[in-house]
Amino acid sequence: MKVIVDEDGEIIAIATNDHTLIGGHHRLAVAGSMGKDLFWRDTGKPVKLDLFFKHHESFHST
Repeated sequence: MKVIVDEDGEIIAIATNDHTLIGGHHRLAVAGSMGKDLFWRDTGKPVKLDLFFKHHESFHST
């Protein structure tokens, strides 16, 4: 399990080791829309939100 935290260390979401989001979907979306910096708690590296939301683009009609 990998934990996503914000700049204050607050847990925002939980993902599997292969970055499948298993909890905190809404909190992650809200934090991203508010421009918060998010980090992997175990490494301190920034989280790239496109890993989690990229596939949703194909469902929106133009």
